[in-house]
Amino acid sequence: MPFLDISPLELIALLALSVMLFGPDKLPGAVQGLARTLRQFREFTRNAQEDLKKELGPEFQDLELTDLHPKNFVRKHVLGPDGAEDPAFREFRDITDTINGEIRGAAEGARRPLGADDATPDDALYRAPAPRLAAGERPPFDADAT
Repeated sequence: MPFLDISPLELIALLALSVMLFGPDKLPGAVQGLARTLRQFREFTRNAQEDLKKELGPEFQDLELTDLHPKNFVRKHVLGPDGAEDPAFREFRDITDTINGEIRGAAEGARRPLGADDATPDDALYRAPAPRLAAGERPPFDADAT
């Protein structure tokens, strides 16, 4: 439980703070109210889990709410019971790694400047600087583009 990771000094500080907030006479009632709320919350979650299992049917009787966490779901359904990777998933991962590598390579190729040996006819459009206009000259107007 995450609540058990409290040092003794932190526990003493929490007790002192609770005594200051509630006072020594109201503190037992506050603790009882907190315990009652926790019991009701546990009861609510247990009932919700039972209702979920009942609605999903007999094939989900071994369902635990922690199984719905994405990490646990992947471990249970993608990795085998011994933690070994499913061969179909390994093949899928290899394919996606290849595609991601090609995408990264294409992106890196787009960033590097073109050399004379890898120029294509369309590259001249992208490499040629735009012509400078003379002072007072208006830019060309394209009626089809407007």
